[in-house]
Amino acid sequence: MSIAETHGKDLRGPSDSICLGCGLCCDGTLLSHLAVSDESDLGAPLRALGVELIAAAEPPVFELPCPAVADGVCTIHHLHRPRACALFECDLSRRVLDGRLDATIARGIIEEVLDLRTRVERGDAGAEELRDRLRRDFRANI
Repeated sequence: MSIAETHGKDLRGPSDSICLGCGLCCDGTLLSHLAVSDESDLGAPLRALGVELIAAAEPPVFELPCPAVADGVCTIHHLHRPRACALFECDLSRRVLDGRLDATIARGIIEEVLDLRTRVERGDAGAEELRDRLRRDFRANI
């Protein structure tokens, strides 16, 4: 079953982005925190959702999962999102954008990783397997 079938939506979006429906960078799977430049970069929509800036960190960060992500999609994308969100590209996305990997294959990888994460959450697979897969496919250069 595809991500689109699982989540009941067209994940290609206007730019055929593999990001829609993935959300691994936003939901705490790939990253634990997101850096922002300041409170204004965090933005009113995230503050309204209860996101608190950890100002003691340099640069300031907020903890993930982001409350604005739902089913792998940013619900405040059209309102305001931190600059880091707009600029972030995982290795998988970068390979698709560079033409080194077909988007259909990338979506298949995303499906496999989302399934693996579910199996880890259920205790049917080991967390180390998920960490290795994330490192290999998504964050070799993060």
